[in-house]
Amino acid sequence: MVAAIGKGVRNVKFSERVYIAGTIAGPIFGAYAELALCAEQQVHRLPDNLSFAQGAAIGVPYATAYRALFQRAQAKPGETVLVHGASGGVGTAALQLAIAHEMRVIGTAGTERGLQHIRDQGTHHVLDHRQAGYLDELMKLTDGHGSDVILEMLANVNLGKDLTVLANNGRVVVIGSRGNVEINPRDLMRRDAIVLGMILLTVSVEEIASIHDALAAGLANSTLKPVVGQEMPLADAPRAHESVMKPGAYGKIVLVP
Repeated sequence: MVAAIGKGVRNVKFSERVYIAGTIAGPIFGAYAELALCAEQQVHRLPDNLSFAQGAAIGVPYATAYRALFQRAQAKPGETVLVHGASGGVGTAALQLAIAHEMRVIGTAGTERGLQHIRDQGTHHVLDHRQAGYLDELMKLTDGHGSDVILEMLANVNLGKDLTVLANNGRVVVIGSRGNVEINPRDLMRRDAIVLGMILLTVSVEEIASIHDALAAGLANSTLKPVVGQEMPLADAPRAHESVMKPGAYGKIVLVP
């Protein structure tokens, strides 16, 4: 909620319910605090149907998912999208966005809780990436076509395998990686495919504004609904950082005062 506004602020009102996204116009000061100092462009209206905890789960996950799907991969209705590691904050956002845009959506997870979470989002097909040969199942589900778009959360483990299940003219967007990976370039060549990287820190002011404008309607009508997997006290921030790196992601971890 807005506690105070500075001179010249026009689009934000005192006491208005908002969420913040700090990838433009300089840093947010005091994000791990009860109050944060923001530029006007970093403040976005929080619909009444969402809690403040859900608001805290919007900025990075939903902007990342939108950027990956639509600004990088140029995903289109009717295409098949594989969200590889779909049970975390970004994965959940990607599932909801892809379903809302009438794509055929396949999600993977590595725990029973994560798999059920993906099903609960309305995902068309769910795969357990702990199982040997699970990507063979993807090819069966698509009648050998493969996935037009793959959103990859752990490229150092999965990228080489992703390239073998891409459709012709397919696109992989690397959202996360924790090390090096070896790939066979011929897997790209024979599909005329593309590997794209992304990070929100490189996004322009205009692009980030368009992202949050696009998210607004979906957030307001509950097509997009952030999932808070766990709320942790602000004092436990170091433990939250450890938890988010562990397997078995489920929704978004949110720090509360």
